[in-house]
Amino acid sequence: MFAYAFANAFSKPLSQKLGAPQTLFLRGFMIIIILGIASIPTYHYLSHWQVALEALALGIVGYLPVLTFTHGIKESPLGIVAPIAGASPLITVILSFLFLGVLLKPGQWAAIVLIIATNVFVSVDIRNWRQSNFLRSSSGIPFALAAAIGWGLFYFLLVPVTRVINPWLAALLVEIGVTIAAGLHIKFSSQKVSLKSSLEPRVIANGVFICLGTIGFTVGVKYFNVGIVESLSNSTALIASILGVYLFHERLRIKDRVAAAVMIASVAALTLF
Repeated sequence: MFAYAFANAFSKPLSQKLGAPQTLFLRGFMIIIILGIASIPTYHYLSHWQVALEALALGIVGYLPVLTFTHGIKESPLGIVAPIAGASPLITVILSFLFLGVLLKPGQWAAIVLIIATNVFVSVDIRNWRQSNFLRSSSGIPFALAAAIGWGLFYFLLVPVTRVINPWLAALLVEIGVTIAAGLHIKFSSQKVSLKSSLEPRVIANGVFICLGTIGFTVGVKYFNVGIVESLSNSTALIASILGVYLFHERLRIKDRVAAAVMIASVAALTLF
């Protein structure tokens, strides 16, 4: 959760400067180098070549939710798109419950719903919602729904892959797939990209935090409850709000403080119940 939140903080200025495809492509080099070295002891898991190919393909397909989300925030304010896309963990949790036999206690279900609701609540901008037209694609809502469904399916499908091959290797293959997809997007859209930009401090920092977040997720879902790990790892809106205070000198709103208290109570409930 913390790693993805820091990565998002660096992604915002990078996306504004380079665009989403180039940001994902350039940071991919740093991610592949780090995970490639860290995963050396696990390369023998490549003997499960079919699952390894599934992880690679999952990374390529996983580029689509990022793309739809980016297009959505171009069409509509972030306060409309982010809350919908932020509900993706609920899709993963429900699918894991139905098809992977992941069991949760009633108190844990309640805590997960509260965590997701808090994440959505922090992102909501009521004024933008009142001005939006739900039936038009220009509202950004169809893209946000596509991103939520795409991310929910992506993280659900990543669980069985991670449990067959080592989490570090799974993370490496997924990130290679994302980088390939971003590169193909750049090529076919005739965009120009400078590989020197991959050495920019913000690009490097973004890649490092993505590595930490992806490893945290893949290790978590291999050894612990999928519902808990997925709900926490993708609930970044609150952390992003707090980071905004220290990194961008933004003001912490009253609802952010209330959400922080609810989030802490919900995380505590996950462990107590």
